[in-house]
Amino acid sequence: MKESNITFVKSVLLLLLLFLVGREIQAQSRFSPCSKLDYELYAPILNELYNPLAAEQYIVAEGESEKYALQVIDGSRLSERTYILAYKDLKGNKKELTDSLCQMKIASLLRYAVLSSTPFVRRKLGIRHKTCFFFDLQDGAEYTFRKEEEHGRGGLIDVLETSCEAVKNNKPELIRQLIPQIDSLTRHFKTFELAESWNVSTSESYAYSFPCTQLSTHYSGFHVCFLRPVLTPDELSNKYGQLTQRVAKWLFLNSNILDFTRSVYINVSREKVDENKRFSYSYGHYYINVTEDELTESKLIALFKTYLLR
Repeated sequence: MKESNITFVKSVLLLLLLFLVGREIQAQSRFSPCSKLDYELYAPILNELYNPLAAEQYIVAEGESEKYALQVIDGSRLSERTYILAYKDLKGNKKELTDSLCQMKIASLLRYAVLSSTPFVRRKLGIRHKTCFFFDLQDGAEYTFRKEEEHGRGGLIDVLETSCEAVKNNKPELIRQLIPQIDSLTRHFKTFELAESWNVSTSESYAYSFPCTQLSTHYSGFHVCFLRPVLTPDELSNKYGQLTQRVAKWLFLNSNILDFTRSVYINVSREKVDENKRFSYSYGHYYINVTEDELTESKLIALFKTYLLR
C-alpha cells in the first residue's frame, strides 16, 4: 500500500512538471517569418501602422477591435540622442514615451524575438485568434495565437500590451516593473543565436602604439586584445579562443551590451593594471584592462558585473 502511494505521488509530480514545462514553452513560443502572403493579406493595416523609420515594431493586425503599433525609434534633437517608444493606432492617436532604459529593453526583446523566428512554426487556424507582426528593421515575423493564451502574466504578449498602455499613459514605471520578465524573455530568444556567430577570428594591428593581437567573436562585437604578445596569433587562439567564446556568450545572455552597435574590448596588458584605469567607455565602446593572469572566466564575469551590468 505504501509503495502504491509513493508511485502515485511520483506520477502526479511528473505530470505537474510536464504541465509547467509545457506552459513555459507555450508562453515563449517562437514566431514564423513573415511571408509575402502575410504582407499582402494585411497590407491595408500595415501600410497605416508600419513606420519605416522605426528600429523595432510590434503591430496588432487582427483579433482586437482596435489595430495599433508599439514602435522603437532612435533619433536626435538638437544634437542630443533621443530614445523613444511610440504608440500609434488607426484612429490617429499617437503617444510617445522618452526613456532610454525602457526603450533599450523593448528593442532587445523585439529584435531577438524576430531573429529567432523559424519556418517550422505552424500557423494556427480558427476563430478567436489574434495576429501580431514584429519587425526588426526590415526583418519581420508573424505570430498568431488563441486569445485565451494572451493573458499569461509575464508572457511576451502581456509584456508588450502593458508596454502599450505605459506609452499611452506616459507611465514608464509600468515597463520598469516588468524588466525581470523582459530580460527572461529576451534571454530565451537569444538562446537560438546561431552557433557560427561565436566563431573566433584573429587579427594583428597596433593599439596604444604597441603591436596587438586581437581575438574577436560575435560579429566583431567582442574582442580580447593582447598588447605586445609573446605568443603567436594561432597560439593565443588555441589558448584563449574557447574562453573568449564562453565569456562573450555569458555577457550576451545576461545583458544588452552586445545587442546593437556597441563593442567590448578586453585589453590584456603585461603590466599590473591601475584600478583607476580598469574601465573606460567611449562612443559605444567599452574597455576593460586586465593582466594575462586575470584571464579566467570567473574573473572576467566578475568584472562584467562590476562595470557593465551596473
